[in-house]
Amino acid sequence: MRFCLTVFPLAALLAASLPSQSEAPRAAERLVQDGDTVMRKQAEATLAAGLLADKQKKVADDDAAAKRRLADLRVLCAEAMAQLPDSSRAQLRASLAIEDSAKKEQQAGPAKAADSLRLALAELASDLAFAPVKEADLPKGFQEFAALDELELRDYPAYRMVRAPMKGAGSMGSFWMLFNHIKKNEIAMTSPVQVDYDESSDQPREQSMAFLYGDPAIGSAGADGKVEVVDVPKMTALSVGARGYERKDRVADMHERLLHWLSQHASEYEAAGSMRLMNYNSPSVRDERRYFEVQIPVRRIEKDATKKDSAAPSKS
Repeated sequence: MRFCLTVFPLAALLAASLPSQSEAPRAAERLVQDGDTVMRKQAEATLAAGLLADKQKKVADDDAAAKRRLADLRVLCAEAMAQLPDSSRAQLRASLAIEDSAKKEQQAGPAKAADSLRLALAELASDLAFAPVKEADLPKGFQEFAALDELELRDYPAYRMVRAPMKGAGSMGSFWMLFNHIKKNEIAMTSPVQVDYDESSDQPREQSMAFLYGDPAIGSAGADGKVEVVDVPKMTALSVGARGYERKDRVADMHERLLHWLSQHASEYEAAGSMRLMNYNSPSVRDERRYFEVQIPVRRIEKDATKKDSAAPSKS
């Protein structure tokens, strides 16, 4: 257990440097960076190996054995934390898992705490290993999947899409309007499907659904019955992705994270449009394999060079 005694203080140190669970929604979040993918894969491999070793152990049914198992799992969690990108959402989750295991140990004992920590680490490992099910090609120039549950700034090229209103028609009505359009015009289905929201009221509401053309050179802009083909200029979006179904409460929580990041970086970025949802999978994909993103179009705030020049002291 020497290794446990040297590594567990690292877990405590990292946990202390990260916000507690009650503070998590207010925590400063960082953006996905180059090199994160390699670090996430390394942490996932560490967790997978450690969880397999835990599964293969013959655990004695006594308090001392439960405490040893809990300590080993905390060591495993600390190792993964050290490998994950600093201040990432994944590292925060590992920190909270250790914090929760301490509370669970006090409330229900080491055996229950070990089981709870193992479940949390298994869920984290699964999310680190997650890759979306690719049912259709992305439009030309679109970026591939980056990292689950982490914020990123994503640059989009100009693209063309066909849009249908959702008010009155609902999601299925809009879907079939769009499907009939691409079928009639022999246009290949792409992924994702875009849903734009109306934020004029307190609660954002689904306003329109759109299928994205694979290439902006296909077809031409303009009305086509109940749908409209529109050209979207190149843009940047603040984005966060999640697995599962896009329930309203989940979308609202993800939207709040994006708004909080913008409030923290108000001198650098501002919203350039309403919230939108990018849905990558059809109903045939089961819950745990599904993937969607919540986004806010943003633009960088340009510094006023004129004010800088006028404020600079004269060299004459």
